[in-house]
Amino acid sequence: MPRPTRTFTLVTDPAEAQAWFADLVSREPEALSVVASVTEGLVVDRNRYRGPRWWATTDGSGEVVGAFMHTPPHPLHIALASADEARDLAALLVAQRDVLPGVGGQRGPAEAFATEWVARTGATSRVAMEVGRFDLPTRPHVPFQVSGSFRLATEADTALVDDWHQRFVEAIDGVARVVPSLDRHVASGRVGLWEDAGRAVSMAYASTANGGVTRISGVWTPPDLRGRGYASGVVAALSADRLDAGESCMLYTDLANPTSNAIYTAMGYRRVGDSISIAFGARV
Repeated sequence: MPRPTRTFTLVTDPAEAQAWFADLVSREPEALSVVASVTEGLVVDRNRYRGPRWWATTDGSGEVVGAFMHTPPHPLHIALASADEARDLAALLVAQRDVLPGVGGQRGPAEAFATEWVARTGATSRVAMEVGRFDLPTRPHVPFQVSGSFRLATEADTALVDDWHQRFVEAIDGVARVVPSLDRHVASGRVGLWEDAGRAVSMAYASTANGGVTRISGVWTPPDLRGRGYASGVVAALSADRLDAGESCMLYTDLANPTSNAIYTAMGYRRVGDSISIAFGARV
């Protein structure tokens, strides 16, 4: 059976990329969550990443059926694609002498891209992280008492929120880099804080909703305050707040961290898919 015809269109303008993927975001909001929120951020602030690129995959009728994004220094992100489409894009980029630090996103296509990239370049590859995608089909609850209470962050909290967000990103990425401020999220009531004994002890934020879906992220509790349920409290409360606003919630979590997986499952999140991050190394 012949393979379906697919065409890749390179896009370098964030507003244009947003238009290309609008229908796909509406059809597949969870899969496109990262692409949609990052692209929206770049529309607002074009200096967030240098040289961002998107590839829209279209079928024979011109309908957009796949989405890829690269925002250096991050790996190429595969939001939605078939394994064949991922292999074809890898072959195209190798032919163009492109350089990538790795690939991530949807597991099957990311693995297919990496296999093709390694075969054609002689580079090495290793799995850097395996991530579960979770959605929230029910109202969240915390099955134990947590001391303190939830509130939305205000402008006065922005410095603290940005400091904790910086620490969160450095812990996830393993490298130091300056991350954008969450001031827009604070202003739009999308950053939650858990307070205990009169001070903030944990945070989380919700991405701008795209296709009716928001992604809960940036969950951070200072190391000396962990083990008290604060993260559970803030995630559950922020998720409930976004549900009340008419949005659906999702999140990603490192599958190598059984604690966070158990926390989210206990409050009502369910695992609905997997993603993977694969790093490329020098040629052997």
